[in-house]
Amino acid sequence: MISVTTGRTMKEGPIHMRVIILGAIVLAALAGPASAVTTLSGYSSFMTEMRSSGGGDPSWQLSNPQLYTELFLKTSPWTDVDTYLKTSVESNRLVDDLKDTKFFLREAHMRYRWDNVEAYLFGGQNRFWLGEPLLDIVNQDVVKQDDYGPRAQGIRVDFWDVYGITGAAFLSERSDYFKRPYAELPDAEQGYYPGTTDADTISGSTDDYRAMRLYRTFRERTVNVGATYARKDFTRHGDGFYHGRTQDFDEVYAVDLELALGDLLPPLSRFGRVTLVSEYGRNTSGWQWEADGSRPAGFKTELRDVRVGPLKFLGSYQDFGTHFYSDGLASGDNKDRNDYSQYYVEGRYRVPLKAINLKYWLRHSEPEHPGATSYSESVGETDEWGSELYLEFINGFTGKAEYKVYEDGNGVWPNLFFEVTGENRLVKLRTQFRIKDIDSNFAINAFGFEANVNLTDNWKFYSRVMNVDEETESRQTAFAQVRYLGWSGAEFFVEFGNPDQSNDLVNDGDFVNHDSGATTDKVFKAFLRIYY
Repeated sequence: MISVTTGRTMKEGPIHMRVIILGAIVLAALAGPASAVTTLSGYSSFMTEMRSSGGGDPSWQLSNPQLYTELFLKTSPWTDVDTYLKTSVESNRLVDDLKDTKFFLREAHMRYRWDNVEAYLFGGQNRFWLGEPLLDIVNQDVVKQDDYGPRAQGIRVDFWDVYGITGAAFLSERSDYFKRPYAELPDAEQGYYPGTTDADTISGSTDDYRAMRLYRTFRERTVNVGATYARKDFTRHGDGFYHGRTQDFDEVYAVDLELALGDLLPPLSRFGRVTLVSEYGRNTSGWQWEADGSRPAGFKTELRDVRVGPLKFLGSYQDFGTHFYSDGLASGDNKDRNDYSQYYVEGRYRVPLKAINLKYWLRHSEPEHPGATSYSESVGETDEWGSELYLEFINGFTGKAEYKVYEDGNGVWPNLFFEVTGENRLVKLRTQFRIKDIDSNFAINAFGFEANVNLTDNWKFYSRVMNVDEETESRQTAFAQVRYLGWSGAEFFVEFGNPDQSNDLVNDGDFVNHDSGATTDKVFKAFLRIYY
Protein backbone atom coordinates (compact mmCIF):
# COMPACT_ATOMS: atom_id res chain seq x y z
CA MET A 1 0.00 0.00 0.00
CA ILE A 2 1.34 3.46 -0.95
CA SER A 3 -0.33 6.75 -0.06
CA VAL A 4 0.51 10.44 -0.07
CA THR A 5 -0.15 12.57 2.99
CA THR A 6 0.41 16.08 4.30
CA GLY A 7 0.54 14.91 7.89
CA ARG A 8 -2.60 12.85 7.12
CA THR A 9 -4.11 11.17 4.05
CA MET A 10 -5.10 13.79 1.48
CA LYS A 11 -8.55 12.32 0.86
CA GLU A 12 -9.53 12.73 4.48
CA GLY A 13 -10.93 16.24 4.57
CA PRO A 14 -10.67 19.98 3.90
CA ILE A 15 -6.97 20.55 3.27
CA HIS A 16 -7.38 23.04 0.42
CA MET A 17 -5.40 25.80 2.14
CA ARG A 18 -2.48 23.48 2.79
CA VAL A 19 -2.46 22.25 -0.82
CA ILE A 20 -2.51 25.86 -2.09
CA ILE A 21 0.32 26.94 0.22
CA LEU A 22 2.53 23.94 -0.53
CA GLY A 23 1.79 24.27 -4.24
CA ALA A 24 2.84 27.93 -4.23
CA ILE A 25 6.07 27.12 -2.36
CA VAL A 26 6.98 24.24 -4.68
CA LEU A 27 6.21 26.38 -7.73
CA ALA A 28 8.44 29.18 -6.43
CA ALA A 29 11.23 26.70 -5.74
CA LEU A 30 11.08 25.19 -9.22
CA ALA A 31 10.27 28.27 -11.28
CA GLY A 32 13.37 30.31 -10.50
CA PRO A 33 16.13 31.05 -13.01
CA ALA A 34 18.89 28.55 -13.75
CA SER A 35 21.30 30.66 -11.69
CA ALA A 36 19.24 30.21 -8.52
CA VAL A 37 21.13 28.89 -5.51
CA THR A 38 19.64 25.47 -4.70
CA THR A 39 20.73 22.74 -2.30
CA LEU A 40 19.26 19.29 -1.79
CA SER A 41 20.24 17.32 1.30
CA GLY A 42 18.82 14.65 3.54
CA TYR A 43 19.37 11.31 5.20
CA SER A 44 18.08 7.74 5.19
CA SER A 45 17.68 5.72 8.36
CA PHE A 46 17.37 1.94 8.55
CA MET A 47 15.99 0.63 11.84
CA THR A 48 14.98 -2.69 13.30
CA GLU A 49 14.31 -3.85 16.85
CA MET A 50 14.37 -6.99 18.96
CA ARG A 51 11.84 -6.99 21.79
CA SER A 52 11.25 -9.29 24.74
CA SER A 53 7.88 -10.98 24.76
CA GLY A 54 7.51 -10.33 28.51
CA GLY A 55 4.96 -11.94 30.80
CA GLY A 56 7.35 -14.71 31.82
CA ASP A 57 8.15 -15.64 28.20
CA PRO A 58 11.98 -15.64 27.82
CA SER A 59 11.90 -15.41 24.02
CA TRP A 60 12.86 -12.36 21.96
CA GLN A 61 11.28 -11.35 18.67
CA LEU A 62 12.78 -9.43 15.75
CA SER A 63 10.19 -6.90 14.61
CA ASN A 64 9.35 -3.50 13.20
CA PRO A 65 11.83 -3.13 10.32
CA GLN A 66 11.64 0.41 9.03
CA LEU A 67 13.15 2.57 6.31
CA TYR A 68 12.80 6.30 6.87
CA THR A 69 14.11 9.04 4.56
CA GLU A 70 14.00 12.83 4.85
CA LEU A 71 14.85 15.26 2.05
CA PHE A 72 15.44 19.01 2.45
CA LEU A 73 15.21 21.33 -0.53
CA LYS A 74 16.49 24.89 -0.10
CA THR A 75 16.55 27.39 -2.91
CA SER A 76 16.71 31.16 -3.51
CA PRO A 77 14.95 31.60 -6.87
CA TRP A 78 15.04 35.40 -6.74
CA THR A 79 16.72 38.15 -4.75
CA ASP A 80 15.24 38.47 -1.23
CA VAL A 81 13.22 35.24 -1.74
CA ASP A 82 14.08 31.80 -0.39
CA THR A 83 12.07 28.60 -0.05
CA TYR A 84 12.36 25.46 2.05
CA LEU A 85 10.66 22.10 1.59
CA LYS A 86 10.94 19.06 3.83
CA THR A 87 9.57 15.68 2.72
CA SER A 88 9.86 12.17 4.10
CA VAL A 89 9.13 8.58 3.18
CA GLU A 90 8.36 5.87 5.72
CA SER A 91 8.00 2.23 4.77
CA ASN A 92 7.48 -1.19 6.34
CA ARG A 93 5.58 0.17 9.32
CA LEU A 94 4.09 -2.95 10.88
CA VAL A 95 0.68 -1.83 12.11
CA ASP A 96 -1.90 -4.59 12.50
CA ASP A 97 0.29 -6.77 10.23
CA LEU A 98 -0.14 -4.24 7.39
CA LYS A 99 3.07 -3.28 5.59
CA ASP A 100 2.62 0.34 4.60
CA THR A 101 4.61 2.93 2.66
CA LYS A 102 3.77 6.61 2.99
CA PHE A 103 5.11 9.82 1.53
CA PHE A 104 4.83 12.89 3.78
CA LEU A 105 5.00 16.58 2.97
CA ARG A 106 6.32 17.53 6.41
CA GLU A 107 6.87 21.27 6.27
CA ALA A 108 7.61 24.11 3.90
CA HIS A 109 7.96 27.88 3.74
CA MET A 110 8.59 30.68 1.31
CA ARG A 111 10.22 33.80 2.78
CA TYR A 112 10.33 37.27 1.26
CA ARG A 113 12.29 40.07 2.90
CA TRP A 114 12.53 43.70 1.96
CA ASP A 115 13.67 46.76 3.92
CA ASN A 116 12.20 46.34 7.43
CA VAL A 117 9.61 43.66 6.62
CA GLU A 118 9.86 39.87 6.47
CA ALA A 119 6.96 37.66 5.32
CA TYR A 120 6.50 33.89 5.44
CA LEU A 121 4.05 31.63 3.63
CA PHE A 122 4.36 28.37 5.58
CA GLY A 123 2.91 24.94 6.23
CA GLY A 124 3.63 22.46 9.02
CA GLN A 125 5.91 24.89 10.92
CA ASN A 126 5.66 26.63 14.27
CA ARG A 127 5.66 30.36 13.48
CA PHE A 128 3.22 31.46 16.16
CA TRP A 129 5.42 33.22 18.72
CA LEU A 130 4.61 36.83 19.54
CA GLY A 131 6.97 37.65 22.40
CA GLU A 132 4.41 39.13 24.78
CA PRO A 133 5.96 39.61 28.22
CA LEU A 134 3.80 37.94 30.87
CA LEU A 135 0.31 36.61 30.09
CA ASP A 136 1.06 34.13 27.29
CA ILE A 137 -2.40 34.56 25.76
CA VAL A 138 -1.21 32.84 22.57
CA ASN A 139 0.25 29.44 23.40
CA GLN A 140 2.32 28.11 20.50
CA ASP A 141 1.66 24.45 21.31
CA VAL A 142 -2.11 24.98 21.26
CA VAL A 143 -2.08 26.78 17.92
CA LYS A 144 0.26 24.43 16.05
CA GLN A 145 -1.25 21.31 17.74
CA ASP A 146 0.91 18.72 15.97
CA ASP A 147 0.58 15.76 18.32
CA TYR A 148 -0.48 13.65 15.32
CA GLY A 149 1.70 15.44 12.75
CA PRO A 150 1.85 19.09 11.63
CA ARG A 151 -1.60 20.43 10.83
CA ALA A 152 -1.20 24.23 10.90
CA GLN A 153 -0.31 26.50 8.02
CA GLY A 154 -0.67 30.16 7.18
CA ILE A 155 1.02 33.53 6.66
CA ARG A 156 3.29 35.41 9.07
CA VAL A 157 4.63 38.97 8.77
CA ASP A 158 7.32 40.58 10.96
CA PHE A 159 8.35 44.21 10.75
CA TRP A 160 10.63 46.48 12.75
CA ASP A 161 11.25 50.19 13.10
CA VAL A 162 8.34 51.17 10.86
CA TYR A 163 7.58 54.68 12.14
CA GLY A 164 9.21 53.51 15.36
CA ILE A 165 6.89 50.50 15.74
CA THR A 166 7.94 46.84 15.78
CA GLY A 167 5.46 44.01 15.43
CA ALA A 168 4.41 40.61 14.15
CA ALA A 169 1.17 39.08 12.90
CA PHE A 170 0.00 35.71 11.64
CA LEU A 171 -3.09 34.24 9.98
CA SER A 172 -3.32 30.47 10.26
CA GLU A 173 -5.63 27.55 9.61
CA ARG A 174 -5.59 24.16 11.32
CA SER A 175 -7.56 21.06 10.33
CA ASP A 176 -8.65 18.22 12.61
CA TYR A 177 -10.94 15.26 12.06
CA PHE A 178 -13.55 13.47 14.11
CA LYS A 179 -14.13 9.76 13.98
CA ARG A 180 -17.83 10.49 13.55
CA PRO A 181 -19.85 13.70 13.77
CA TYR A 182 -19.22 15.08 17.27
CA ALA A 183 -22.83 14.85 18.46
CA GLU A 184 -23.03 11.15 17.57
CA LEU A 185 -20.07 10.10 19.68
CA PRO A 186 -20.63 8.59 23.15
CA ASP A 187 -19.48 10.86 25.95
CA ALA A 188 -16.47 8.64 26.63
CA GLU A 189 -15.27 8.93 23.03
CA GLN A 190 -15.86 12.60 22.29
CA GLY A 191 -12.62 14.17 21.13
CA TYR A 192 -10.20 14.45 18.26
CA TYR A 193 -9.20 11.52 16.08
CA PRO A 194 -6.73 12.97 13.53
CA GLY A 195 -5.39 10.56 10.94
CA THR A 196 -8.38 8.24 10.82
CA THR A 197 -8.91 6.47 7.50
CA ASP A 198 -12.58 5.55 7.86
CA ALA A 199 -13.84 7.97 5.22
CA ASP A 200 -17.50 7.11 5.76
CA THR A 201 -17.54 8.47 9.31
CA ILE A 202 -15.19 11.49 9.10
CA SER A 203 -16.34 14.95 10.11
CA GLY A 204 -13.88 17.75 9.37
CA SER A 205 -13.05 20.67 11.61
CA THR A 206 -11.12 23.68 10.34
CA ASP A 207 -10.20 26.32 12.92
CA ASP A 208 -8.80 29.71 11.93
CA TYR A 209 -6.37 31.75 14.01
CA ARG A 210 -5.28 35.36 13.76
CA ALA A 211 -3.00 37.25 16.09
CA MET A 212 -0.94 40.44 16.18
CA ARG A 213 1.49 42.15 18.51
CA LEU A 214 2.79 45.74 18.28
CA TYR A 215 5.22 47.51 20.56
CA ARG A 216 7.27 50.68 20.63
CA THR A 217 10.19 51.85 22.74
CA PHE A 218 10.80 55.35 24.10
CA ARG A 219 13.59 57.20 25.91
CA GLU A 220 16.40 54.92 24.69
CA ARG A 221 14.50 51.71 25.50
CA THR A 222 13.75 52.65 29.09
CA VAL A 223 10.01 52.72 28.31
CA ASN A 224 8.36 49.97 26.23
CA VAL A 225 4.64 49.95 25.35
CA GLY A 226 2.93 47.01 23.64
CA ALA A 227 -0.41 45.52 22.66
CA THR A 228 -1.42 41.96 21.71
CA TYR A 229 -4.57 40.60 20.05
CA ALA A 230 -5.53 36.97 19.32
CA ARG A 231 -8.64 35.22 18.02
CA LYS A 232 -9.66 31.67 17.12
CA ASP A 233 -12.74 30.99 14.97
CA PHE A 234 -14.31 27.56 15.39
CA THR A 235 -15.98 25.48 12.69
CA ARG A 236 -19.68 24.70 13.08
CA HIS A 237 -20.51 20.99 13.36
CA GLY A 238 -23.67 19.16 12.46
CA ASP A 239 -25.09 19.52 15.97
CA GLY A 240 -25.31 23.32 15.57
CA PHE A 241 -22.64 23.98 18.20
CA TYR A 242 -19.02 25.04 18.01
CA HIS A 243 -17.16 22.22 19.76
CA GLY A 244 -20.09 22.13 22.19
CA ARG A 245 -20.38 25.94 22.49
CA THR A 246 -23.13 28.27 21.35
CA GLN A 247 -20.68 30.94 20.06
CA ASP A 248 -18.04 30.58 17.39
CA PHE A 249 -14.85 32.23 18.64
CA ASP A 250 -12.28 32.70 21.39
CA GLU A 251 -10.80 36.21 21.55
CA VAL A 252 -8.34 37.91 23.89
CA TYR A 253 -6.54 41.25 23.85
CA ALA A 254 -3.86 42.65 26.16
CA VAL A 255 -1.74 45.76 26.71
CA ASP A 256 1.65 45.87 28.44
CA LEU A 257 4.13 48.40 29.81
CA GLU A 258 7.79 48.02 30.74
CA LEU A 259 9.66 50.69 32.73
CA ALA A 260 13.39 50.72 33.54
CA LEU A 261 12.93 52.54 36.83
CA GLY A 262 16.63 52.49 37.67
CA ASP A 263 17.39 54.47 34.50
CA LEU A 264 14.36 56.75 34.71
CA LEU A 265 14.70 57.66 38.40
CA PRO A 266 18.32 58.44 39.43
CA PRO A 267 17.77 57.65 43.15
CA LEU A 268 16.94 54.04 42.17
CA SER A 269 19.99 53.53 39.94
CA ARG A 270 22.00 52.28 42.93
CA PHE A 271 19.73 49.18 42.89
CA GLY A 272 20.38 48.28 39.24
CA ARG A 273 18.03 48.61 36.28
CA VAL A 274 14.94 47.89 38.49
CA THR A 275 12.60 46.81 35.67
CA LEU A 276 8.83 46.92 36.23
CA VAL A 277 6.78 44.93 33.68
CA SER A 278 2.97 44.81 33.72
CA GLU A 279 0.39 43.30 31.36
CA TYR A 280 -3.41 43.50 31.48
CA GLY A 281 -5.80 41.53 29.26
CA ARG A 282 -9.47 40.77 28.69
CA ASN A 283 -11.19 37.76 27.20
CA THR A 284 -13.95 38.91 24.83
CA SER A 285 -14.91 35.46 23.54
CA GLY A 286 -18.52 35.01 22.53
CA TRP A 287 -19.14 32.45 25.27
CA GLN A 288 -17.03 33.70 28.21
CA TRP A 289 -18.62 35.82 30.96
CA GLU A 290 -18.04 36.24 34.68
CA ALA A 291 -20.85 35.70 37.18
CA ASP A 292 -21.44 39.47 37.43
CA GLY A 293 -21.79 39.81 33.65
CA SER A 294 -18.34 41.32 33.04
CA ARG A 295 -15.68 40.06 30.69
CA PRO A 296 -12.95 37.86 32.28
CA ALA A 297 -9.77 39.84 32.95
CA GLY A 298 -6.16 38.90 33.64
CA PHE A 299 -3.32 40.92 35.15
CA LYS A 300 0.29 40.25 36.03
CA THR A 301 3.08 42.57 37.15
CA GLU A 302 6.72 41.71 37.82
CA LEU A 303 9.62 43.61 39.37
CA ARG A 304 13.01 42.30 38.27
CA ASP A 305 16.68 43.30 37.98
CA VAL A 306 16.87 44.58 41.56
CA ARG A 307 20.36 44.35 43.07
CA VAL A 308 21.72 45.21 46.50
CA GLY A 309 25.39 44.30 46.58
CA PRO A 310 25.66 40.52 46.07
CA LEU A 311 21.87 40.13 46.50
CA LYS A 312 19.40 39.99 43.61
CA PHE A 313 15.61 40.11 43.99
CA LEU A 314 12.53 39.37 41.89
CA GLY A 315 8.85 39.63 42.74
CA SER A 316 5.53 39.26 40.93
CA TYR A 317 1.78 39.40 41.45
CA GLN A 318 -0.98 38.02 39.20
CA ASP A 319 -4.76 37.80 39.25
CA PHE A 320 -7.01 36.05 36.71
CA GLY A 321 -10.76 35.84 36.18
CA THR A 322 -12.63 32.56 36.26
CA HIS A 323 -12.64 32.21 32.46
CA PHE A 324 -9.68 34.33 31.33
CA TYR A 325 -7.71 31.46 29.76
CA SER A 326 -9.90 29.60 27.26
CA ASP A 327 -9.58 26.32 25.36
CA GLY A 328 -8.86 27.82 21.96
CA LEU A 329 -5.74 29.83 22.76
CA ALA A 330 -4.32 28.73 26.13
CA SER A 331 -2.59 25.61 27.38
CA GLY A 332 -3.94 23.42 30.15
CA ASP A 333 -1.32 24.71 32.61
CA ASN A 334 -2.44 28.28 32.01
CA LYS A 335 -6.09 27.35 32.45
CA ASP A 336 -5.23 26.14 35.96
CA ARG A 337 -4.45 29.79 36.82
CA ASN A 338 -8.05 30.86 36.17
CA ASP A 339 -9.78 32.36 39.23
CA TYR A 340 -6.47 32.48 41.12
CA SER A 341 -4.42 35.34 42.54
CA GLN A 342 -0.78 34.71 43.33
CA TYR A 343 2.31 36.46 44.63
CA TYR A 344 5.89 35.26 44.22
CA VAL A 345 9.16 36.52 45.73
CA GLU A 346 12.68 35.30 45.03
CA GLY A 347 16.08 36.20 46.40
CA ARG A 348 19.52 35.16 45.19
CA TYR A 349 22.86 35.60 46.96
CA ARG A 350 26.24 35.10 45.34
CA VAL A 351 28.94 34.56 47.94
CA PRO A 352 31.75 37.07 47.25
CA LEU A 353 34.95 35.54 45.84
CA LYS A 354 33.41 32.05 46.01
CA ALA A 355 31.68 29.88 43.39
CA ILE A 356 28.65 29.55 45.66
CA ASN A 357 25.10 30.68 44.85
CA LEU A 358 22.13 30.64 47.22
CA LYS A 359 18.47 30.98 46.24
CA TYR A 360 15.23 31.26 48.22
CA TRP A 361 11.69 31.57 46.92
CA LEU A 362 8.12 31.77 48.21
CA ARG A 363 4.88 31.40 46.24
CA HIS A 364 1.30 31.74 47.50
CA SER A 365 -1.84 31.15 45.40
CA GLU A 366 -5.50 31.23 46.38
CA PRO A 367 -8.76 31.04 44.41
CA GLU A 368 -11.02 34.08 44.30
CA HIS A 369 -14.10 31.80 44.29
CA PRO A 370 -13.19 28.39 45.80
CA GLY A 371 -14.70 25.58 43.76
CA ALA A 372 -15.48 27.77 40.76
CA THR A 373 -13.04 25.74 38.61
CA SER A 374 -12.23 22.03 38.71
CA TYR A 375 -8.63 22.84 39.61
CA SER A 376 -9.49 25.05 42.59
CA GLU A 377 -12.06 22.50 43.75
CA SER A 378 -9.44 19.72 43.86
CA VAL A 379 -6.44 21.76 45.04
CA GLY A 380 -7.67 24.90 46.81
CA GLU A 381 -5.16 27.33 48.32
CA THR A 382 -1.50 26.50 47.63
CA ASP A 383 1.87 27.49 49.08
CA GLU A 384 5.37 26.67 47.92
CA TRP A 385 8.65 27.69 49.44
CA GLY A 386 12.17 26.40 49.13
CA SER A 387 15.90 27.06 49.06
CA GLU A 388 18.74 26.01 46.77
CA LEU A 389 22.51 25.80 47.12
CA TYR A 390 24.79 25.66 44.06
CA LEU A 391 28.54 24.97 44.32
CA GLU A 392 31.42 24.74 41.88
CA PHE A 393 34.30 22.46 42.87
CA ILE A 394 37.71 21.94 41.32
CA ASN A 395 38.38 19.71 38.30
CA GLY A 396 35.07 20.48 36.60
CA PHE A 397 32.67 19.23 39.31
CA THR A 398 29.52 21.07 40.43
CA GLY A 399 26.92 20.34 43.07
CA LYS A 400 23.37 21.38 43.85
CA ALA A 401 21.10 20.80 46.84
CA GLU A 402 17.46 21.86 47.04
CA TYR A 403 14.75 21.60 49.66
CA LYS A 404 11.21 22.71 48.86
CA VAL A 405 7.77 22.27 50.36
CA TYR A 406 4.49 22.33 48.46
CA GLU A 407 1.23 22.58 50.40
CA ASP A 408 -2.35 22.46 49.12
CA GLY A 409 -5.77 21.31 50.28
CA ASN A 410 -4.67 17.68 50.07
CA GLY A 411 -1.64 17.89 52.33
CA VAL A 412 1.99 18.97 52.73
CA TRP A 413 4.57 17.57 50.31
CA PRO A 414 8.27 18.17 51.18
CA ASN A 415 10.99 17.31 48.65
CA LEU A 416 14.76 16.99 49.01
CA PHE A 417 17.09 16.89 45.99
CA PHE A 418 20.86 16.47 45.47
CA GLU A 419 22.90 16.54 42.28
CA VAL A 420 26.61 16.20 41.47
CA THR A 421 27.98 16.60 37.94
CA GLY A 422 31.47 16.30 36.52
CA GLU A 423 32.86 16.89 33.06
CA ASN A 424 36.16 16.77 31.21
CA ARG A 425 37.30 16.11 27.65
CA LEU A 426 36.46 12.39 27.78
CA VAL A 427 33.46 11.98 30.04
CA LYS A 428 30.45 13.79 31.49
CA LEU A 429 28.77 12.32 34.58
CA ARG A 430 25.64 13.27 36.49
CA THR A 431 24.29 11.71 39.70
CA GLN A 432 20.99 12.62 41.37
CA PHE A 433 19.15 11.63 44.52
CA ARG A 434 15.66 12.72 45.50
CA ILE A 435 13.24 12.11 48.36
CA LYS A 436 9.75 13.01 47.17
CA ASP A 437 6.77 13.66 49.47
CA ILE A 438 8.74 13.09 52.68
CA ASP A 439 6.87 11.52 55.67
CA SER A 440 3.72 10.84 53.64
CA ASN A 441 2.04 7.63 52.52
CA PHE A 442 3.32 8.41 49.00
CA ALA A 443 7.00 8.92 49.88
CA ILE A 444 9.46 7.97 47.12
CA ASN A 445 13.27 7.61 47.14
CA ALA A 446 14.78 7.96 43.67
CA PHE A 447 18.37 7.56 42.51
CA GLY A 448 19.58 8.34 38.98
CA PHE A 449 22.91 8.17 37.17
CA GLU A 450 23.85 9.42 33.69
CA ALA A 451 27.11 8.95 31.78
CA ASN A 452 28.27 10.30 28.43
CA VAL A 453 31.67 8.86 27.43
CA ASN A 454 33.96 9.38 24.44
CA LEU A 455 35.43 5.86 24.23
CA THR A 456 37.53 6.82 21.19
CA ASP A 457 37.30 9.48 18.51
CA ASN A 458 34.69 7.38 16.70
CA TRP A 459 32.98 5.38 19.46
CA LYS A 460 30.56 7.14 21.87
CA PHE A 461 28.71 5.62 24.81
CA TYR A 462 25.70 7.05 26.65
CA SER A 463 23.65 5.53 29.47
CA ARG A 464 21.06 6.34 32.11
CA VAL A 465 19.93 4.18 35.02
CA MET A 466 17.36 4.96 37.68
CA ASN A 467 15.97 3.22 40.75
CA VAL A 468 12.75 4.20 42.54
CA ASP A 469 11.81 2.85 45.99
CA GLU A 470 8.34 3.15 47.48
CA GLU A 471 6.96 1.72 50.69
CA THR A 472 5.63 -1.44 49.02
CA GLU A 473 7.64 -1.78 45.79
CA SER A 474 10.83 -0.98 43.93
CA ARG A 475 11.26 -0.46 40.20
CA GLN A 476 14.12 0.30 37.84
CA THR A 477 14.67 1.61 34.34
CA ALA A 478 17.75 1.71 32.15
CA PHE A 479 18.71 3.14 28.79
CA ALA A 480 22.02 2.76 26.94
CA GLN A 481 23.31 3.71 23.50
CA VAL A 482 26.52 3.01 21.59
CA ARG A 483 27.30 5.12 18.51
CA TYR A 484 29.94 4.70 15.80
CA LEU A 485 30.92 7.80 13.80
CA GLY A 486 33.89 6.49 11.84
CA TRP A 487 32.19 6.48 8.45
CA SER A 488 32.13 9.64 6.38
CA GLY A 489 28.53 10.82 6.03
CA ALA A 490 27.05 8.01 8.12
CA GLU A 491 26.54 6.88 11.69
CA PHE A 492 25.54 3.61 13.32
CA PHE A 493 24.10 3.15 16.78
CA VAL A 494 22.54 0.46 18.93
CA GLU A 495 20.40 1.24 21.96
CA PHE A 496 18.59 -0.60 24.74
CA GLY A 497 15.54 0.52 26.69
CA ASN A 498 13.10 3.40 26.43
CA PRO A 499 14.73 6.87 26.62
CA ASP A 500 11.42 8.56 27.44
CA GLN A 501 11.25 6.88 30.87
CA SER A 502 14.19 8.84 32.30
CA ASN A 503 14.59 12.04 30.30
CA ASP A 504 15.05 14.19 33.40
CA LEU A 505 16.33 11.46 35.71
CA VAL A 506 14.81 11.72 39.21
CA ASN A 507 12.74 14.77 38.20
CA ASP A 508 10.92 12.79 35.52
CA GLY A 509 7.29 13.19 36.54
CA ASP A 510 6.08 10.03 34.79
CA PHE A 511 8.48 7.46 36.25
CA VAL A 512 9.11 9.04 39.67
CA ASN A 513 5.45 9.03 40.59
CA HIS A 514 3.41 7.05 43.07
CA ASP A 515 0.97 5.97 40.33
CA SER A 516 3.68 4.75 37.95
CA GLY A 517 4.02 1.04 37.34
CA ALA A 518 6.59 1.28 34.55
CA THR A 519 9.75 -0.81 34.48
CA THR A 520 12.64 -1.21 32.04
CA ASP A 521 11.41 -1.56 28.47
CA LYS A 522 13.30 -4.65 27.23
CA VAL A 523 14.01 -3.76 23.63
CA PHE A 524 17.14 -3.49 21.49
CA LYS A 525 17.13 -1.14 18.51
CA ALA A 526 19.72 -0.81 15.74
CA PHE A 527 19.97 2.23 13.45
CA LEU A 528 22.05 3.00 10.40
CA ARG A 529 21.76 6.60 9.22
CA ILE A 530 23.32 7.80 5.96
CA TYR A 531 23.59 11.52 5.17
CA TYR A 532 23.80 13.03 1.70
